Amino acid sequence: MKTQIDDDDMTNSVFNVRPGLSSEEALVNASELLASASAMANEQAFSSSGSQRLQTFGLAQLIGSAHLLVNDALKKTSPVSFDLNT
Repeated sequence: MKTQIDDDDMTNSVFNVRPGLSSEEALVNASELLASASAMANEQAFSSSGSQRLQTFGLAQLIGSAHLLVNDALKKTSPVSFDLNT
């Protein structure tokens, strides 16, 4: 058990990004996370009704927009190896 707290341990986040993670790896993971979030939001929207359905579709649209931005950044970072069909 640690008895002394390092400055690096003084974060408010429970999870940390692996040191040395490349921009390409980070973007690929972000793209995959956004694709999963989009699928969940759309699934929930289709099973909802009324204003909840509209709000969930709005959330899915925001996620989709973020996904497009991440994929564009990934294409610019690694245009040769970019091959996500999303």
